[in-house]
Amino acid sequence: MIKFDKYVAAGNDFIIFDNWDGRIDLAEKKIVEFCDRRFGIGADGVLLLSPSEDSEFRMNYFNADGSRGEMCGNGARALVKFAHSLEKIRSKGVFRADDGLHHFKVNDDQIFVEIKVTDELHDWTVPRAGCGFINTGVPHLIVPVPDADAEALIDLGEQMNAHKRHPAGTNTNIVSKSKDGLVVRTWERGVNTETLACGTGATAVAIYAHQTWGFKWPINLRFRGGILKVDFYDNRYWLTGSTALVFSGLIA
Repeated sequence: MIKFDKYVAAGNDFIIFDNWDGRIDLAEKKIVEFCDRRFGIGADGVLLLSPSEDSEFRMNYFNADGSRGEMCGNGARALVKFAHSLEKIRSKGVFRADDGLHHFKVNDDQIFVEIKVTDELHDWTVPRAGCGFINTGVPHLIVPVPDADAEALIDLGEQMNAHKRHPAGTNTNIVSKSKDGLVVRTWERGVNTETLACGTGATAVAIYAHQTWGFKWPINLRFRGGILKVDFYDNRYWLTGSTALVFSGLIA
């Protein structure tokens, strides 16, 4: 039996394992089984907390379909909270993900993680003119719409993930303006459906809103699972939002 913790970060949910001793080696089939919402624990992804030679810890992230994820913003926030609860880390430092090193900060109950952005926002004409595309650790398409709540996101996400313009697949974000910020919905590659929030997607949309619509930092983004906030200072993009332990358990 393996002990796990289930965390939720603004609606994104994750199964987290403490792999500090390096004993856990999950096969793709097991990850899919664990993430199944009917026959497993149920989650958008799986996280392993491991030691790192050049940072406070190593984040290993796997999508619900078993594929490896280069980065997950909300997953990183959940893993920071988990590691801090185990007293493995201090209140600020650096962790390593597949896309490189990221800074983090713990301020009382708030978890801040740096989203690395080495790409530039690209004007995009798929599915139509006026869209944007940027890699914020993983690829993100941004599609402005009149009313994000009314759009058929599932169909659009599946079409864009399989589009020839996106040979590595893509996450698809639809966004509309609101009086207090932005309304966003995200179809996530690897989960292969809409999730209730997405941290790297929030960062991608915030950059689009800043550069295209003139939004000022910090930017609030309302997802169906809650509010995420993206700020830019110290030459870094910072993501924060709600993060909570849901339950702990044992699984074979």
